[in-house]
Amino acid sequence: MMENEETRREFTTWSGIPMKELYTPKDVEGLDYERDLGFPGEPPFTRGVYRSMYRGKQFTIRRFTGVETPEDTNKLYRRETELGQTGLAIAPDVPTSTGLDSDNPRCKGDVGFCGVPIDSVQDMEIVFDGIPLDKVTTWTYTVPLTAMYFVNAERRGYDLKVLGGSTPSVGWPTPSALDIPWEVAIEGRKREAMDFAEWAAENVPKWHSTSISVYAPKDNGFNCIQELGVLLGAAITAADAWKERRKVPLEVFFRRISFEMATANDFFEEICKLRAARRMWTKICRERYNITDPRLMQFRVRCQTQGSTNVIEEPLNNLMRIAFGMLASTLGGAQSLHANGYDEALCIPTDQSMLLSIRTLQIIQEETNVTSTVDPLAGSYYVEWLTNELEKRTWDYLKKIEDMGGMIAAIKSGFFVNECKKANYDWGHRVETGERVVVGVNKYRLKPEEVPYKVPIYTFEPTCRDRQIERVKKLRKERDSAKVTDALKELEKACRGDENTFPLVMEAFRACATLQEVYDVWREVYGLDPHSRMQV
Repeated sequence: MMENEETRREFTTWSGIPMKELYTPKDVEGLDYERDLGFPGEPPFTRGVYRSMYRGKQFTIRRFTGVETPEDTNKLYRRETELGQTGLAIAPDVPTSTGLDSDNPRCKGDVGFCGVPIDSVQDMEIVFDGIPLDKVTTWTYTVPLTAMYFVNAERRGYDLKVLGGSTPSVGWPTPSALDIPWEVAIEGRKREAMDFAEWAAENVPKWHSTSISVYAPKDNGFNCIQELGVLLGAAITAADAWKERRKVPLEVFFRRISFEMATANDFFEEICKLRAARRMWTKICRERYNITDPRLMQFRVRCQTQGSTNVIEEPLNNLMRIAFGMLASTLGGAQSLHANGYDEALCIPTDQSMLLSIRTLQIIQEETNVTSTVDPLAGSYYVEWLTNELEKRTWDYLKKIEDMGGMIAAIKSGFFVNECKKANYDWGHRVETGERVVVGVNKYRLKPEEVPYKVPIYTFEPTCRDRQIERVKKLRKERDSAKVTDALKELEKACRGDENTFPLVMEAFRACATLQEVYDVWREVYGLDPHSRMQV
């Protein structure tokens, strides 16, 4: 029976890499320890970015959190830190994440749903009320939300130089996974990101001002090769743009860049992906940009379990999927981890789900002993072979992108939209045919009435939308409108000139401008993005 099963099946990784039955020294006979592996904390960083890794500092536990109202989100942040979470991440609702105010007619039904609405600095103040901003690091999702975060910190008396956190580069220079008809044109998003990064390098030196995030493309079907190729292609695009502007030394860019990736269920492929990423980034730093300081070559990465791998059927099974994914990210050497809620295929995480997410990572840290030695899988014939194979195939994918003219040209051509659609189709087809097994979905499936799991469902408070809309309307009524108008005019003037625009964004928020009012300046100056349409 086992022979028949082996004969029938094609054994591949999730990225389609054929797998042998057994790996031996012949599969890694060209491996050079010093060149290809080295020691942790030293180039090429294959074995980890720090010498002692988790023995010196455990990975940060950082959930992506936001719900209903700023007040509700603040309660969640307080609870997370009480439970031992060591970092925070703003999960905005759809209007906030796409630059619309809560009272925009387009947003009906989306306000506070699956995220927190943040229309102004007033909302940001509520979200972080009582949170010691100098004791946590925060992932702020967008440049405008980062500006609000900084204004809030200033009002609370913090020196911005003590703040730590990250601002992901979403939509530039990475492809967007969303179809947003009101998306700012890509040239405007580039200006926004570059102005912020240059300003932050001087004024908030502990902040990771360019955080390349490829979570969304991976969550929408990309495999590890595509994910890593897009990530490195985006990082190269950002570095080239920084170099071309010649306003701040290139070394400053490399000092504060970080990365975000998604972790799926192929255990060893996810481990080897991170090892390959560190080695490839080292080569890019050295060979393309002549970076010589090892500290500037460090590939610091946040990993979050891939939400699309969690399913509605038998939802408690997702706990195992999430735990294995986080174990893979730990063995792969990630610096910050987010274990998704097991119930996210059904609803936003409940209190039970939140606790289990945090406890999953704490159990990895405190009970499994896997963090007690650095890169314990190094030397495995399969691990080293797969690390090499992922690197080789990713270089090929990266060359494909560069042959199209680079990331921006590939985005404008619709290449990544097609890649996403194809990946989604291929995944669905493999699950439907049984080629890719999903336990409880297409194999070992029970009838709904046979599933013994009792899962609480998050109940959305329908009045939260009305309360948020009233708050933003009240702000507009009570603020100094002339001051807001002047601040927005100054921002528009800066956008049309060569001045760094980020201080003007902060000034607009200090004057109580809303999120959409700032975005609308960018939309007016730079136009809308015709390449964000989900068309083939």
